[in-house]
Amino acid sequence: MASCTTNTVNLDNAQRVDIICRRGDTFSIEVTFTGPTGVPLDLTTYTWKMEVSENETAANPVLDYNDFSYDGNSTGTLFVTATSSTMLTIAAGTYIYGLQSTNSGVVKTWLYGTFSVKEDVIE
Repeated sequence: MASCTTNTVNLDNAQRVDIICRRGDTFSIEVTFTGPTGVPLDLTTYTWKMEVSENETAANPVLDYNDFSYDGNSTGTLFVTATSSTMLTIAAGTYIYGLQSTNSGVVKTWLYGTFSVKEDVIE
């Protein structure tokens, strides 16, 4: 009979990255992803989703994946953007977000954290 020496297997390797942005400004973030050996991933075959919610149990996100555009390239860099008009639809405050990909049927959460929106003084 085989024995197991561990009681836990942690499959959650998402990284916490807190985001601070300004309401009404164009949202743009650039992230580079590498594989286990440090080689940049080819992101051209990935589908991306980012959602911003009031909390983990919120029924509807305040910004859903369609509010963002995604451009992943063959050198591992992903650009996530939202227009200034989209960013006007979210009230100043602190939310949570997650960034997830699908590639060849595999779904993976890469980033998560707080999504803080500062009030803009120019509307």
